[in-house]
Amino acid sequence: MGASFDLVTEPWVPVVRGNGAIVDVGLRQLFMEAHDIRRITGETPTMSAALYRLVLAMFHRSYGPDSDSVWAELWSARELPPDPLDRYLERYGDRFDLFHPTVPFLQCPGLAELTPSTPGKLVPHRAVGNNVTLFDHTTSSDAVRLTPAEAARWLVTTLAFDPGGMKTPFVKDKSSERAPCNDFGVVVVEGGDLKQTLLLNAVVYRPDAEQPRMTGQQDAPAWEREPPSPHPGKRTARGWTDLLTWPSRRILLRADDIDGATMVTGVTLTPGDRLDVALPDEELMAAYRRPADRAGRARRDAPMLPVKLHPVRGVWRHSVELLITDPWQEDRHRQRPRALDHVANLAERGHISSETVYTLRVFGQQLDSKASVVEAWLEESVPAPVALLRARDDRLGGLIGAAIDYADEVGSALRSLQADFRRDMRAEPGGRIELSYWPRLSRPFATFLKGLNEDRVAGRSEAATARTWQAAVSRIARSVADAWLAGSAAEARAMLTLGRHQRNFQMRLGKASDAFLRQIITYTDREESDDV
Repeated sequence: MGASFDLVTEPWVPVVRGNGAIVDVGLRQLFMEAHDIRRITGETPTMSAALYRLVLAMFHRSYGPDSDSVWAELWSARELPPDPLDRYLERYGDRFDLFHPTVPFLQCPGLAELTPSTPGKLVPHRAVGNNVTLFDHTTSSDAVRLTPAEAARWLVTTLAFDPGGMKTPFVKDKSSERAPCNDFGVVVVEGGDLKQTLLLNAVVYRPDAEQPRMTGQQDAPAWEREPPSPHPGKRTARGWTDLLTWPSRRILLRADDIDGATMVTGVTLTPGDRLDVALPDEELMAAYRRPADRAGRARRDAPMLPVKLHPVRGVWRHSVELLITDPWQEDRHRQRPRALDHVANLAERGHISSETVYTLRVFGQQLDSKASVVEAWLEESVPAPVALLRARDDRLGGLIGAAIDYADEVGSALRSLQADFRRDMRAEPGGRIELSYWPRLSRPFATFLKGLNEDRVAGRSEAATARTWQAAVSRIARSVADAWLAGSAAEARAMLTLGRHQRNFQMRLGKASDAFLRQIITYTDREESDDV
């Protein structure tokens, strides 16, 4: 009898329980105990994102919800009911066997005629072939083995996040596009427990009514379909769960018995289907914006681009795109993750309190210039106050945008301080001063967003909250500048030059602060802002 690993019952999804314990659970246990699980926590941010997308696809196919009323019933229940899940598993349970002889989970049995390579190909931080990494000293001659649980996690992650580049061809086609989730920051709306998180991210799912948009009756996750042909193609997604489980690679795991334990000892990985997609129309777990021209105005003729994570500048800088709806249906300049529109509508109907503050957790990775090697994994969070999600006027978006622009201008002043001094002193390039600036702003910006939410709920002006943000940015910038100045050269000529550039920085900081304080008047009640 061949190997078997049932993903429904065997523990393989890493989660944090309500008591803080980190454990692996099977898919059925994950849904039945979702109310006692805080979140999914993968070995890497990309693994967490990929597992969330897979679990969300399974949630949609089991629970829908096919209407707001069904959503509300699930939300008010203490735990998820077992019957919808059990009915689904009765029909598709055999599709969750990782080593099924004919329908292995998310795999292509047609690759069996090729010689397997090392399972390290699934793990980005393992040095395999040309994928040289800094901290892993595995070589292609080392025997890499994965447990079935590890292999399942990396299988799901690879399909969502594998970089592009040359792969082993099934026949001739070696080239592969980067997997879909490399193109955007994957946004998960995080609630108090996993049950809430699943529901907060679950828009109404009714394929027979084309809900969500671009989802038709042919929509289904990859495991419900027959295994794909080893010959890759290019097509559009049939719907939301098809996109969530997109077969970007053809993969086949090889399992062997090693000292009485089943281990994955080989993997065959070839190019998969190329995705023909207009992301803003179909990808719901992303935010989008139109690029700006030199004057800072959105370019109406340019397509909307997905928001991505940056290794230095926090994702909070895209809070307008992430949180605030664009009131213009035509000629819109931004688009937040679709789940937030759903949350805002549910709050307006009284299902969710406007005083609630959820969290947007954003996952991604940075690739090299050839989009073939992973350079960094990225994960950040931004508060998602419900009162801000409900706002439908330009004023709030304008205030948040002005606050972000102020931080950008101050960051530019810091860069100029450093660059101008080095130019005058003909000094060699050194560390970037902004590395000490941007990371320190995420916490005060979170406080700023929460303060705006409290102002909205209380019906008061946001002026004081905006001034608190201005003071925090100014204080942090002065601290960073002082630390950099203290560590610079102390020769007499250098001290004179430093003093001149310090004065220039202080003048530019003062002008930026004055400009932002004047902007506050535009976006808040004038009576509250007369002292600005």
